[in-house]
Amino acid sequence: MKKTMDELRNSPYHQQFARKLCAAFIAQQQGTSLGTAFKKVPEPLSDTWLIVAEFARQAAMKDIDGKFGDGAVGQVDTAIQ
Repeated sequence: MKKTMDELRNSPYHQQFARKLCAAFIAQQQGTSLGTAFKKVPEPLSDTWLIVAEFARQAAMKDIDGKFGDGAVGQVDTAIQ
């Protein structure tokens, strides 16, 4: 499901996820703690971080769906790899 930029801007989930991704990036680039980096996240967030958050969410869901099925009863692959 594709989301519009307005949907991403108004989504508390995407706002928080984007802030956390941005903070993780800042911490990695500057070699600081995540707590310090979280204070450096700009307000308001740029649309770029909202898009990155949506891409990350889609990638995670695709990976989960690929490994565990679509959530339908009886379709979960329980094989240990």
